[in-house]
Amino acid sequence: MKKLTVILAGALLASASFSSLAATPVDQQQAQNLQSIGSVSVSNARGSLDDATRQLSQKAEEMGARHYRVIGVENPGDSSLWRGTAEIYR
Repeated sequence: MKKLTVILAGALLASASFSSLAATPVDQQQAQNLQSIGSVSVSNARGSLDDATRQLSQKAEEMGARHYRVIGVENPGDSSLWRGTAEIYR
């Protein structure tokens, strides 16, 4: 039983550390206090608006950003493909 508790505690700590590393969204007002390090974009993101935003967040994290602000997302025509851009911040 003690071994199971240790394993569960380790799993909880690991998942908590992964979530703390993810880039978090900010609005325009919050972004004014942050240092921009560039932008990221996605195209042909299949699915929904949430899927496109999730891909922008993932790209921001890959670029070393702590935060991102979605500048624009669009779905051209009757497609399920999205494209969007986000500014990224330290």
